[in-house]
Amino acid sequence: MSSQLQQEASRINGAKSHGALSPETQAICSKNSLKHGLTAKTLSLTEEEREDYTNLVNITFNHYRPISSMEKHVIQSVADLEWKIVKAEIYEAGILANGRMSNREDLKDVEPPEHHYLIIEGLIYQTYAKVLQNLTLQRSRIQRDLERRIKQFEAMRAEREVVDVAQRNIAVASLKGEHTDKRPVHPSVGSVFSRDYLLARMQFEEVVRKEDKKNMDLKLAIFDRTWGCKSLQFRP
Repeated sequence: MSSQLQQEASRINGAKSHGALSPETQAICSKNSLKHGLTAKTLSLTEEEREDYTNLVNITFNHYRPISSMEKHVIQSVADLEWKIVKAEIYEAGILANGRMSNREDLKDVEPPEHHYLIIEGLIYQTYAKVLQNLTLQRSRIQRDLERRIKQFEAMRAEREVVDVAQRNIAVASLKGEHTDKRPVHPSVGSVFSRDYLLARMQFEEVVRKEDKKNMDLKLAIFDRTWGCKSLQFRP
């Protein structure tokens, strides 16, 4: 901001008691330390928020596809942290919108008009600096917690998939042998893995081996995590 604009902002601030310009914004500013729920261990949802929260949880679970009860617990935490980040962004947008609306009328006579936006933004930051800084800190903390939880889930999933690979290889081998030496299929077929999943995976593996063998492991991992008919039993 130029020196002239800084002087104009200071003049307006002095004339308006160095704070919010309306009783409503003064009331909000006086509650800078009011709890916003971002640090709470449990979420408090309004009726209007419940549908959006449920949709976010469903999207998160569909993306990570947790299997065991512990994996589901971790992914629930991931969804809750993502919700808190969304709320922090809403709080920030609301503060900025409220500040712009409250100050626009008071600055209508300031010349030149093109300086209105810069002065309003400066007033908003001065009035709500503490609240905005606190939101930034809380959002950074939540983001770190979110990343930690995601890494925790990925480690748990990797450990589980070691067992899955061994079980799946046995199940696939038994299906292949079913048509050659008439050996019975392994008990995991239909109880741990669906037959449709195993047959589709065998076909997919053959296609990838011919077309993109270099990336076969990656593509098979994606296939395993997104196949809807895979029926892994929950593990304690």
